[in-house]
Amino acid sequence: MGANASSREGGPGPRALGILLACVTLLGTLVGCSSLSSPGGSVSGASGPSEGYVLVNPGKLTVVSDLANPPFDYFDTGSAVPVGFEVDLMQAVAQKMGLTCEYLPPQKFDSIIPMIKQGGRADVGASNFTITDERLQEIDFTDAYIDSNQGVVTSADVADAVAADYRGALDAPEATLAVQAGSTGEAWAQENLPDATIVSLDDPIAALTGVQSGLYTAAVADLPVMEYEVKNSYTALRVALQVPTGEQYGIVVSKSNPGLTAALNEALEQCQEDGTMDALKAKWFGSSDSSSIATASTAGEASVDSSGTGTVAVSKATARPNESGGDGVIGGQNTRLTWEGTVYVDSGVSSVRLTLPAGASFDGSSTRITVLDGLSRQSVSGTATPEGNVLNVSFGEPVANGSLLRLEVTDMRFAPAGGDSVVSGSYVTGEGATGTLEDSSPIATIGLTPLQFAVNWLDGQPWVAAWNSVPFLNMFFKPQLLATSFAALLPGWLLCLLIVTAAYPFAIVLGLLFALLKISRHRPLRALASVYINVLRGTPLFLQIYVAFFGLPMLGVNIDNTVLGIIVMALNSSAYQAEIYRAGIQSIPTGQYEAAASLGMSRLQTMLWIILPQTVRRVIPTVTSDFITSYKDTSLLSSVGVMELMMFSKNLTTTTGNITPYIAAAVFYLIVTLPLIRVVGVVERRLSDAEHGLEARPLASDGQGGTGPSAPAGDARAADAPLSPLTPHTHDDGGVNDAQ
Repeated sequence: MGANASSREGGPGPRALGILLACVTLLGTLVGCSSLSSPGGSVSGASGPSEGYVLVNPGKLTVVSDLANPPFDYFDTGSAVPVGFEVDLMQAVAQKMGLTCEYLPPQKFDSIIPMIKQGGRADVGASNFTITDERLQEIDFTDAYIDSNQGVVTSADVADAVAADYRGALDAPEATLAVQAGSTGEAWAQENLPDATIVSLDDPIAALTGVQSGLYTAAVADLPVMEYEVKNSYTALRVALQVPTGEQYGIVVSKSNPGLTAALNEALEQCQEDGTMDALKAKWFGSSDSSSIATASTAGEASVDSSGTGTVAVSKATARPNESGGDGVIGGQNTRLTWEGTVYVDSGVSSVRLTLPAGASFDGSSTRITVLDGLSRQSVSGTATPEGNVLNVSFGEPVANGSLLRLEVTDMRFAPAGGDSVVSGSYVTGEGATGTLEDSSPIATIGLTPLQFAVNWLDGQPWVAAWNSVPFLNMFFKPQLLATSFAALLPGWLLCLLIVTAAYPFAIVLGLLFALLKISRHRPLRALASVYINVLRGTPLFLQIYVAFFGLPMLGVNIDNTVLGIIVMALNSSAYQAEIYRAGIQSIPTGQYEAAASLGMSRLQTMLWIILPQTVRRVIPTVTSDFITSYKDTSLLSSVGVMELMMFSKNLTTTTGNITPYIAAAVFYLIVTLPLIRVVGVVERRLSDAEHGLEARPLASDGQGGTGPSAPAGDARAADAPLSPLTPHTHDDGGVNDAQ
């Protein structure tokens, strides 16, 4: 249809959006009801032989992974077949269960838990998933099958400084740490290096690429992955530090499929007993030696000697942010406290007592105990007893001298009023003597925010509980998370708008320039324009982003990420703009050039006053469509850590295991695109009215070879001479073939 018809159709109105929302709600109810009838949301409803578990496909254990973590799971060079320790392990486990193992195409790491939680596509997730209390609230884990720590990779020139004092070298705003979104490496960096700039990426390979190019200062990820990559691919980098986090990996299973979890645990136990596990570890990790890598110091800067009782050097007390839409720690709301101390007591420590200021509470909390001897995790049982603002932790056997003791207390609460909270307390040695714990560094907390108040109000509403009881609605349209997401995504949306609005004027100017070059009379200029346009249009924007962000730093060109994002978006869009303007210019009938010449107008005057105004009117719909595309394409910048709209939504999805943040991001996109479509329709109608004589025409010739009070034609043509290479040459076909 013509420009008028398309402009009058406009965009969808409020009524249409209301109907659409109603349809989505109805669909969600139907889908949710159907999913409730089958545990785990299985599409086939096929059960295991007799174990009472549900499988997506009969006789197959369907596994999902990101396949980007060598040597655990990855694609072998030149092959589409997944290989690695976890791949071999899952095949062995499936065989012992009497099943075959099938891997789905790779998924982003932060989408795996939501996929398993929702069910219907995969039975289990296996991708270096660390067992954490937060994840256990969303899904189930099997028993742990391997222990691990975190590794910090840097360039060789800063590795020694990081090894000597990692906080001094990395905990600063100018230090940029690359982590995998949703990983425990990200959580460790956020809690232990709060002043650093943390960039969340899709996989550790992108993080290492950024460090190698000089874009990032360091990468933090699972130590075995870091060691493997530095040894085999990123040989110019060094594993500068290993962090004794004492993590354990498990297989992710839906909470609605407990029979499958039990069957997997039985198969894993068989793998341990018959030597399969040891053989796989020897195959994939046999040559790994972490003894030469510096270990992050866990000793406190000061110690307290309590009359022969030795000391427990407190090295850490941090809290996980619990502010909806922010990174603060709100008092009176459930959060996680992590406390660490190194035992320097000959007889060991048999119990620890942690005390918080009045108003805080450990009631209702759960405590995870981790004991590390160097980098090795020790098996120590214990019992935690909360008493208001005091937590007593007793161990089945004393924590040995020289060990690192870590207590992770989930669902505890700081004082509602906020302020600085210091963790103090005492300990009892293996011989029964009592010592005093050194006070921790203060933990900053804040009071209840308006947004958190709104979320708490939603938590107590019966209709919200009914809404969230439908799995589809809970996964995609959870009210509490919608409120949180709108607040959390606002900075990313503003950055997204900044990038596209700053880039587009440059794209228009460059596009018009290369459009004129492509229809120039001179072949070299046409060739230059063709190469520029074809390369930028013919290669993925994702590749252009990678070349700019990772390639330029290797050449010594360091540009701010936001500015570089604007440049990349402007260059990419300009290639499309060039073709839009070229087509618009060549669509103007040749007779108009001849008519303008007969009036004594120069080539430049003809282009400025006759051709371009008509071109602008004709290309407005296409230019608008390109602007909308560029606006949405800014989401690709999240792949290199630019904190735009999709980056914020990805981080929220990762931490919550819910898709709702992506829906909130879609609303932010629609806030711009829907009004823009309507405005463009109005502009098109007005331009169309002007074309049909309802507004003033350009000034007629004054009879002296120009238009209005202009210079004589000869003088105008003389002034145009320097620009003549850029002016178009036309044929009787209207210039359609000029760009060939």
